[in-house]
Amino acid sequence: MGEGLYWSQDGRTVYVEPFEGLDAGDADLWDWAYEDLIDVIGTCLTERWSGCEGAWRDHKSRIVARNTLHKIWLTQDSYDRVHVTFGVREHLYDLDALARHHVDDRAERFFDQLQEHYALHVRTSPWKSAPRDRLQMAG
Repeated sequence: MGEGLYWSQDGRTVYVEPFEGLDAGDADLWDWAYEDLIDVIGTCLTERWSGCEGAWRDHKSRIVARNTLHKIWLTQDSYDRVHVTFGVREHLYDLDALARHHVDDRAERFFDQLQEHYALHVRTSPWKSAPRDRLQMAG
């Protein structure tokens, strides 16, 4: 059996396949595709977010943006999927409950915007996924 799909208890995750159709031997093109994903993520955020050059959540997950309550990190797996997680920042203390209260709604709105640029997939079980349906929210 292969590698299970990434999941974090601290946020909502989708995955994209930015390398699909690219020459596997062209490292420069893959680097460009990864950096382009980060740039596109930035266009989906407000000015209250800041980039996080060189920031890592752990040994596999790169933090690419954060605001007062939340952060976005990328985790690449061995199948060349890039998991995009919109999650709660650590060490918020008094603000943790507020961040957790808003994470689902704000993550879905962010993913709606990201989905204008990439096909998004969601984990349906540890080993399976499905295309993400756009959130049907009032307002």
